[in-house]
Amino acid sequence: MVINFLNLILIMKFKNFLIAIVVLVILKVPFDKCMEKYDDLELCAGPSIVPNDLPEEFSFLAFKTVDEFVRKTKNLDYEYLIYFDYCTGEILKCFGGIEDNVVAEYDIDEFKGKHVASLHNHPRDVFSPPSGKNFGILLRDFEDYELIAGYDCLWILKAKGVDIGLNVELKVYADLLLDSCQEFCRKKYGDNSKAYDVCDIIYGVMLSNYLNDKNINHIQLTKMEYKP
Repeated sequence: MVINFLNLILIMKFKNFLIAIVVLVILKVPFDKCMEKYDDLELCAGPSIVPNDLPEEFSFLAFKTVDEFVRKTKNLDYEYLIYFDYCTGEILKCFGGIEDNVVAEYDIDEFKGKHVASLHNHPRDVFSPPSGKNFGILLRDFEDYELIAGYDCLWILKAKGVDIGLNVELKVYADLLLDSCQEFCRKKYGDNSKAYDVCDIIYGVMLSNYLNDKNINHIQLTKMEYKP
């Protein structure tokens, strides 16, 4: 009986391993193929950002890249991720994901001499502000900005340079804060769409205040609501 139980565990682990391999293979799409799929996405009408929403360092060509991404991913139920040059607007890397997960593979040397920002979307059923894992930007020296396109707003996380300690602090804080906000909203409003929307707002405000109150020049989180 014990041997059979152990065999069952090994079989389950092996199956999970195979599933993980299959997912990675699905996600690992060549750049040109990913760009083909991205280019084929339909542009959605409606509110988006305006040029002044972006940092002064961003060119008008970069604005065009961001605006197009917002319009193409607004109604998707899965994530897309691009790395682009915020001076030229050129898309450097493109990755398509599954639901709320994207696997990004790159060589750091690919970004030499570039002014790099990343941009990914959070589908409607995913909270729009950065999650704890988004502060991984603080471990990447080549990336200056991480932009998150929510359903009705754009989050701009400026994080220049590497700061391992702050990455750990913000990841832990964000995860704990989100859990607390969800618990509060469920108790107050129940498990419904109103609780979800209120939690999204509270979490975003508190996260922004916590980060921006540190008054670190190269670290900042900004929310820009879409305009008609």
